[in-house]
Amino acid sequence: MKRKLLVTFLALLLSFTFLATSASAAKLALNHVGATDHPYQFGADKFAELVKEYTGGSVEVDVFPASQIASGAKAIEMVQTYTLDIAVESTMALSNFVPEVGVLDLPFLFETKQQAFAVLDGPVGQLLDEKAANAGLKILAWWDNGFRNITSRKGFVKQPSDLAGLKIRTPESTVFLKTFETLGAVPTAMAVAEVFSSLQLGIVDAQENPDANNIRNKYPEVAPYYTITKHIYTAEPVVMNLDAFNAFSEEEQAAILKAAKEAGDYQREVSLKFDDENLEYIKESGAELFIVEDMSAFREACKSVYEFFRPQFGDLIDMIQKEIAAQ
Repeated sequence: MKRKLLVTFLALLLSFTFLATSASAAKLALNHVGATDHPYQFGADKFAELVKEYTGGSVEVDVFPASQIASGAKAIEMVQTYTLDIAVESTMALSNFVPEVGVLDLPFLFETKQQAFAVLDGPVGQLLDEKAANAGLKILAWWDNGFRNITSRKGFVKQPSDLAGLKIRTPESTVFLKTFETLGAVPTAMAVAEVFSSLQLGIVDAQENPDANNIRNKYPEVAPYYTITKHIYTAEPVVMNLDAFNAFSEEEQAAILKAAKEAGDYQREVSLKFDDENLEYIKESGAELFIVEDMSAFREACKSVYEFFRPQFGDLIDMIQKEIAAQ
């Protein structure tokens, strides 16, 4: 009888210890813009799993997909003011707070995702993290959103001249706006929620986004000419409040960074796999598809974009181009 009571007491003690440990775990809220089947969700779930594992349960991450908390610059602002712990957001949004990040949005900067990954995981990525620290932010890792392509109501964009006079929706980014103005288009910054109806009503003729966004937002249904232009690569920085990050012990900081990097590697793998699936889906969807094989005419047309932004990004442009050349 005594033995049975002792076993019961120990079981209750372990239970109370577990509950106390769980209750004392630091909770981090991570917000991202993707749906639950987007590569961001795969990366975020893996990050949450690894953070818990590597910190021994002292830190836990709650994932909020589909912009449940905020999106765009608002999400970054909430991280900056510490009303949100972590945001997986676009370089366009982050460049409002860390202008140097805008260099990554230059047109035809990267030819392959592997080039982009190597640059972001090297000195350029480290330098941008240092710049982010000045804005009270910590870049934990660089995840993948992919190359951007164009869907249009008015035909393919096979060469720069096909953009002349084309009303195209872009994100609210000076680099994007300048790029399409230079190519002869009429760019219009517009919220994502307005894009489908604006295409449907003819308010804009075209839009550009990574394939995952194009498919999930069903843009080819109202803009059926799908051109693979790969005009801009979109990285997705995982951004945390710097003070919140520094509040953790050195061991916990190392664990969070390790988890973010490994989850990012996994997210990139998922995204690369989705690239092939997305292309097959586009081919089978009934959309008209054209793949630009030779980008040289577009690159030539965008040279003045680089000259325009050189006073702002000059050293970073040179760093990136040298790193790519050395690969």
